[in-house]
Amino acid sequence: MTYVQPAPTPPVVSAPRPRVLVVGPRADARGGIGSVQHALERHAEALADLDVVTTHRDGPPATRLRTMAAGTLSAAAHLVLRPPDLVHMHVSQRSSVLRKGLLGAVARARRVPVVLHLHGSEFLDWFDGLPAPARAVVRALVRPHRLVVLSESLRERYAARLGVALRQVTALPNPVEWPEGPAGERPPGGDVLAVFLGRFGARKGVYDVVASCALLSPAARHRLRLVAAGDGEVDGVRAAVAAAGVGDVVEVREWLDRAERDALLRRVEVLVLPSSHEGLPMAVLEAMAFGVAPVVTPVGALPEVVRDGENGVLVPVGDPAALAAALEALVADDDRRRALGRRAREDAEPYAATHWADRLARIWAAA
Repeated sequence: MTYVQPAPTPPVVSAPRPRVLVVGPRADARGGIGSVQHALERHAEALADLDVVTTHRDGPPATRLRTMAAGTLSAAAHLVLRPPDLVHMHVSQRSSVLRKGLLGAVARARRVPVVLHLHGSEFLDWFDGLPAPARAVVRALVRPHRLVVLSESLRERYAARLGVALRQVTALPNPVEWPEGPAGERPPGGDVLAVFLGRFGARKGVYDVVASCALLSPAARHRLRLVAAGDGEVDGVRAAVAAAGVGDVVEVREWLDRAERDALLRRVEVLVLPSSHEGLPMAVLEAMAFGVAPVVTPVGALPEVVRDGENGVLVPVGDPAALAAALEALVADDDRRRALGRRAREDAEPYAATHWADRLARIWAAA
């Protein structure tokens, strides 16, 4: 029998890792975009070589201005002197669109694909309020290879407003850092701890939260304890709590870092965020991941995440009475409150940051 030597096995050639320039806030910046940047740097670095340029950091106006100017110039230098395989830029609205749009023009001139990641909760209202010549300028600047928006329901609206082909617009909901373990079981019959997390101001509905607490029955006020934590109009919220006489229910704290927030979410049962405008607020996803039942308004991408009566409660915008009724019902029914929290955790799992990073890598590959 003649021995035939098998053909050698061809070597496995792995695709080269893309080199991605990421332009946006510091990963420890307050707010949703900072949380997204934190997840990107932590999880996408396994899928690409990241070069991060910071254009926003928290601090006084002079610090923010220096960071913006220095970061924009640094990003332009990267694009000109050492063009990456791709540039990924976080965009909110107003001046952010102008700065990132100009960087996008530099990138296109250097034949670098551009991914614009839109986060601004009021972007469409801002854009529609511009005069026609200014809208034309924005369309001319915003010409990405891929436009990333926060929900499927926003794809057509952004494509139509900005003149971008629908096939170039991808929905990528925000990521959530998945807790190492679920929150502990809350004992029945005791206090019900709720939380508001976000920037204090009318847009997030914090004053509606305060007004709703004043409408609660004595029984609900006896059990409910609500921690309102954030930045912005801290003194204004404290004054509103005092004026409404709900200091026995509402405790006002300043902004919590990630460790403080997570420690609080392990004890909380209800998140309250009755915003008038939103994209996809990180606070809702983070709370749901801990098994916290969200009480939110049907704005932005929230109706795609929170289903009324299944994994949370939807209330109308600007309606403290409806919010009070929702809180009253949840405080009174331990079984329902816990069932909503359990389902919220199950439904938040697809938003875990590891899954999100894989989807982001596919967007980069298609750009």
